[in-house]
Amino acid sequence: MAKSYITLFFCVFVWAGNYLARQFLLTEFSPLFLSAFSLTVVSIFFFSLALITKSFVRLQRNEIILLCIAGLIGLIANQIFLFTGLKYSSATNASLIFSLAPLITAVLANVFLKEKITRQMIFGSVIAIVGIYLVLSINGHFEFNIGDLLLLGGTATFSCNLIFVRLLSRRLSSMIITTYSFIIGAILFDPFVLAGTAINWKQSFYFWVFALMSVIIGQGITTMMWNKAMNAVGAARSAIVLNLQPLMTMLLNFWIFHNTVTVKQMFGAALVFAGILLSTAQNGISIHKQAIKNDVGNKEISKKEIS
Repeated sequence: MAKSYITLFFCVFVWAGNYLARQFLLTEFSPLFLSAFSLTVVSIFFFSLALITKSFVRLQRNEIILLCIAGLIGLIANQIFLFTGLKYSSATNASLIFSLAPLITAVLANVFLKEKITRQMIFGSVIAIVGIYLVLSINGHFEFNIGDLLLLGGTATFSCNLIFVRLLSRRLSSMIITTYSFIIGAILFDPFVLAGTAINWKQSFYFWVFALMSVIIGQGITTMMWNKAMNAVGAARSAIVLNLQPLMTMLLNFWIFHNTVTVKQMFGAALVFAGILLSTAQNGISIHKQAIKNDVGNKEISKKEIS
């Protein structure tokens, strides 16, 4: 169990640092090219993994349609929003705004999957939004620039993708969903970028290695590590660790780039963490209770079969 928690903390640390890495890459790459580059590298990574593990399955017609929509909205639009937003905002703001994904997902799940929104979730959402307000308030004035708005769009499209994954996971594994959606996203998006964007290929060898590692480790390997550790620890407890990401990003931003972190910003980030924790805790309890109920039910069935 301790090893799983260490893995979760490591993944969150890498993801927090990856926001800073992406900002660095955007000094040389355009947001569109970096989006296409990330989609392509990750799709090759997961395609190779699925090939080795023989995970490919035949898709049904409705699954192909859902995967195409997931590729367009949850990956292509998400990457464009994310990288363009990072161009005009900061890694700290990106991490904080993306931490709202569970709340946006809950709203979308209520609309499309008819999942219930509780008072606790609403109260937690209000606390998290107050925290975002405090972090984005500079010199007493709330500043929500175009970059932050684009990042909010990235968060919304990411949440949409989670809904698509829930619909697809009724028959497909999470890895094969990831593999197919990234491949489709790359196939749809790469020709558009190559045909309509001027690309500078003259960066140094070390810069390209850094870009590859940022994508392979920051999106590919850590995703696999996270899923494995989450299965051991549980989704609810993993979500608590994930909510530490904005604080880690803020601290890394201060440590690496020496950007000032005020007490108000730290307090705001803590409110975001508390609000999201409060909103998601009830779901975790419900899932745990359902698991216990299912386990008890299975034992009762086994006893009847024995008798």
